[in-house]
Amino acid sequence: MKIFGIVDISTIDYPKMCSAVVFLSGCNMLCGYCHNYEHMLDNTRNIDMSPKEVFDKIDLIFADALVISGGEPTLQPEGVKELCKLAKNEGLAVKLDTNGTSVDIVKDIIDNKLIDYIALDVKCGFDKYEKIARYNGSIIKKNILEIINYCISNNVFIECRTTVVPDLMDKQDIVEIAKTVKDCNLYAIQQMDCHHSYTEEYQKMRHIKTDELMELGKIAEKYVGEDTSIIIRSNNEVFKVKTGK
Repeated sequence: MKIFGIVDISTIDYPKMCSAVVFLSGCNMLCGYCHNYEHMLDNTRNIDMSPKEVFDKIDLIFADALVISGGEPTLQPEGVKELCKLAKNEGLAVKLDTNGTSVDIVKDIIDNKLIDYIALDVKCGFDKYEKIARYNGSIIKKNILEIINYCISNNVFIECRTTVVPDLMDKQDIVEIAKTVKDCNLYAIQQMDCHHSYTEEYQKMRHIKTDELMELGKIAEKYVGEDTSIIIRSNNEVFKVKTGK
């Protein structure tokens, strides 16, 4: 498998747990605000290793969980599955970050009881997916609904998260997304990091303020289920908007 980074200890990638994070190379979307894309294109950072070699390289002394991120990890399904097995054998909780393009792979990992937490990116309103993520919005909406329902029915925690692109998204995007992800356990609305965005267009966008994100969170609150929590992730802090029952 090909990776472009390992973080031995993180306090932000798995809520309420210290985790190690592995970043897998490759992605089938192209989001202008991505802060990892440049690293994936840097051949000096991309390394071919077996899942066992990757796992053995991680310093797990402080970690209670393993987060598999990217890029899009499900493009390397066998490697992801093996990493999950290795982590589970060590008693670690496992979280997968995904853009929702590989439903069958996510289901397979769930069916094999290799995952505890899935974080599912919901980029924008689905009619804007081609512009923002270079992917078909109708297909991804169907996938997102399928993954949410499968997680809920199999007791896997499902977080959906949206990074707000201030010049391209508006309140209606949040309404549409909230209606779609209404049954997830947690919906996170995130602040875009303009300075570390991949493209110059996104680097020049205005900085969206925390109070604007809070307003969007209040809008989302009207449409999600009573069991769904909502948080705002700014670049520095996390704010609760709604706590699910």
